[in-house]
Amino acid sequence: MRSHRPRIGLVTLDLRLASKIRRLIKEYNAELIHIADPRELPLDVRVVIGKRTEGLLKDEKAFYVEDFRSIEELVEKAYETAIAGSGYKTVLVAIDPGKNLGVAYFIDNKLVKTSRYGLLDELAEEVRKFIKRHEDAERKYIIVGAATDFKAVKEALHKLEKELRGEEVTIMVCDESFTSRGLLPKIKGMSKDEYSALILSLKNLLRLE
Repeated sequence: MRSHRPRIGLVTLDLRLASKIRRLIKEYNAELIHIADPRELPLDVRVVIGKRTEGLLKDEKAFYVEDFRSIEELVEKAYETAIAGSGYKTVLVAIDPGKNLGVAYFIDNKLVKTSRYGLLDELAEEVRKFIKRHEDAERKYIIVGAATDFKAVKEALHKLEKELRGEEVTIMVCDESFTSRGLLPKIKGMSKDEYSALILSLKNLLRLE
């Protein structure tokens, strides 16, 4: 059965780079096609990554390692382009502030990835980086689930407001009472907290639009 995951091409002889990109791409619902000759790229590859210094790839639309501040940023941008194209208007981050912190990241109603964090500081820093990388979006939202432990919600809000000071982003608290009712099947490997954050975000997407 054919996979519906977007395919991202990687043209490089740098095996260390390929290994790092392959590890990072596992955070996303994508398939990486690593080759040394761009003529061997499958026709359904939506985005191509390469290194200018190698000279293997001659494509103005490709994503080159040298143009990004980090490999993490490169992989994220490549995946987003594969699922949503080159432009986007809305960025949304949904947070389940329970004992284990789950987060779902969206652009234009399309799921980029889900993540879980052990520390609130780590979560706030990653959310800040995501918002900063998408500062050109017309609308930026952060939704924090109103857990039964409101102390956790207050701590999350305080940390986020501190990290995002100066950023044009709307932070909201939303009831998450139904986020564990199994409205959608879990993606393989997704934790309960990531799933709760995903459902929380889906609950609010239409309202935000």
